[in-house]
Amino acid sequence: MDSYRKLQEKIKTILQFQSSMGIIQWDMRTKIPPRAYPQRADQLAMMSQILHQMITNPEIGILLADVEKDNQSLDQNQKRETELIRLSFNLSSALPEKLISAEAKQISISTSRWNKAKSTSDWTIFQPELEKLLTLSKERADYLMEPTGTTLPYDALLSIQEPEMTSTIVTKVFTDLRKSLVPLVKKYTAKCREIRVDFKNYRVPIEDQRKLVTDLVNYVGFDTISETAGGRIDESAHPFTSSYFDDTRMTVHYYEEDIFQAIFGGLHEAGHSIQGQSRNPQWKWMILGGKSSAGINESQARFIENIVGRSPEFWDYYYERLRGFTNGAFEGVSLDEFVRAANVIKPTKIRVTADEMTYALHIIIRYEIELYLFSGKLEVADIPHVWNEKFGKYLGVEIENDAEGALQDTHWAWGYWGYFPSYTLGNIYSGMILETLEKDIPDWKGKLSVGSVDSTVDWLKTNIHFKANLYNP
Repeated sequence: MDSYRKLQEKIKTILQFQSSMGIIQWDMRTKIPPRAYPQRADQLAMMSQILHQMITNPEIGILLADVEKDNQSLDQNQKRETELIRLSFNLSSALPEKLISAEAKQISISTSRWNKAKSTSDWTIFQPELEKLLTLSKERADYLMEPTGTTLPYDALLSIQEPEMTSTIVTKVFTDLRKSLVPLVKKYTAKCREIRVDFKNYRVPIEDQRKLVTDLVNYVGFDTISETAGGRIDESAHPFTSSYFDDTRMTVHYYEEDIFQAIFGGLHEAGHSIQGQSRNPQWKWMILGGKSSAGINESQARFIENIVGRSPEFWDYYYERLRGFTNGAFEGVSLDEFVRAANVIKPTKIRVTADEMTYALHIIIRYEIELYLFSGKLEVADIPHVWNEKFGKYLGVEIENDAEGALQDTHWAWGYWGYFPSYTLGNIYSGMILETLEKDIPDWKGKLSVGSVDSTVDWLKTNIHFKANLYNP
């Protein structure tokens, strides 16, 4: 047990350093002045190099070997923690320090150019930096194939996001989904044409939307306003959540004439944030306290956004509060009209505004492009063309510019290859989770109708969030 204690002390130091890096990365995505990007790139490259040295310290390898040799005295949680430390040590040890530093620096540069490219709707601004990052990411994938036990470079990155998942499994699931969804989307798009949606683009001042989102996320359980709050809300070009237990920060992007983006984007990030703050606090400085997979993370965000947030029962109670925050903007819109509009099936160009039926097609397009890139079948310069072509084929929409096309997401600028499948896997997981919730709390929707979200959120905290990384999905 002495070796385990010493090992855990080292992991605590590593996680404290890594979570501090997370705040610096959050700042880069929210508050950084434009001129500071090159400086931040150097800072993060240096910090990534130090973190790599900490994780691959030979002392950790020696302590690990000691613990693994005599693990009979360890309980279930300690054994799982030892397995996770071994995995982290092996993955990091497979990567050259020079690559870690170069990739971290390039991500900072790519993020800067993506921001500029999206604001001007010009793919060519982003393209050369993404090409450099992709080259580094392919190199990373090659190194990670052996420690992940994968046979394809892309699978090595995919398995980091979703343990034991392969592109063979994802492709089969996604192919079946696409074949079923394309005709279903056409059918239900036609059926939804008579649904009133004009008010989705009513103008609501940004300040009113800020107040609404603050109330909304606190209502579903993400505390940003009490004296003991561990959360905050900021704004960014692309919404995201940065969370480490008692310090959880979500962002929203507001549009004056599209309050629905703020509402459902806010609910999505609140789902992430609640999960991030609800893990077992005794595991704060253990790998056990991290995420089990990106898909499980996304299942919790999608659960709050869609299963809770788009339900008629949720709006039975909350709609009057929304009306109060929007100063009469929805005065002529009935509750039924609002709920129908929130669930209308209509292909869109933007992933984060997609309805539940068309959303998976957005993800499938991104996944297929990633497969092409890592197999050498597609060049970065040709991404917009393939993107636009697939959106026409799968969703029947015409992409008019890069900002509403291949530049809409920040994931590739951040080096998040293999992450996109997790959104659709998360939707699938959330459906499975719903089945169990309905057995345990049959009247969960009835509780939503009278303003009680707590029973549903508390169930998620107990059965999903608290367990953190105790199991693979």
